[in-house]
Amino acid sequence: MTHTHLSIPRRRMLAAGLGAAALTLPKAALARTILQRGMSGGGLAQLEGGDEPRLANFGIFASAVQLPQGQNLVLGSIQWIEAGTNLQIQSLEVTQCIPIPNRTDGAEVRGRMQVNGAGDYPFVARAMDGGAPGSALDRVELEVNTGGALEGGAAPGSDDAFTYSAAGNLVAGDVQWIIADIEV
Repeated sequence: MTHTHLSIPRRRMLAAGLGAAALTLPKAALARTILQRGMSGGGLAQLEGGDEPRLANFGIFASAVQLPQGQNLVLGSIQWIEAGTNLQIQSLEVTQCIPIPNRTDGAEVRGRMQVNGAGDYPFVARAMDGGAPGSALDRVELEVNTGGALEGGAAPGSDDAFTYSAAGNLVAGDVQWIIADIEV
């Protein structure tokens, strides 16, 4: 009679056993959730204040993702051009994107901006998703190098001489507040 001897290294056997055990666990036990919050959109905002109508063309993308291990990943970009003023403001970095306190329809976005291609200033932008595109119910607010922009421990701007604050409803375009809990 012939005997066949089979030899499997212990580590390989252990790995195969753990793999088989993992296949028997319910999917819920293995699932992890990624939390994603963000704001995306753009358009034309009719700004409040002043004797003459003021308009700003803007684009916003900001997203905060909480990974399963607890790390936060924040990315985004904001472009703001106020019509007839030669004022162009663009983000250098987006450092925060959180829900607006006491609201369910918008994001508060913080970071650093440059003005007309120069400087480094703290900003806070708020965008509210109030309705369908073209409804004039969406709203955007921007503060650069103001007390509100400095909240949360932001470093001061390149100089104190420049401050900017504007707010208004969209007359064209749309912003979307995105909330997703993604199972992986």
